Amino acid sequence: MKKAKKLAALFLAMLMAFSLMAVTASAYDAGHEHDCAVCSEEGIQPRIPAKICYSCQVEMTYVHGGTQYKFVCPKCGQDTDWMDIK
Repeated sequence: MKKAKKLAALFLAMLMAFSLMAVTASAYDAGHEHDCAVCSEEGIQPRIPAKICYSCQVEMTYVHGGTQYKFVCPKCGQDTDWMDIK
């Protein structure tokens, strides 16, 4: 019984190691070049930061000004200081 448990543990450890290697290998982009809408990264835009107004709990609007941005609440008009874009 002890030997069977050791074999089962070894088998499960090897299965886990191989599955981790398979996930890593499938996540690696080997530079395939074809026109695919699903895996095309050209259409992906950077995420605009989001902020909730502290006074009225409404989502604030993102305002872009040159190399800086700030948030303005459309409901109460409260705004943040200008922040540099990184």
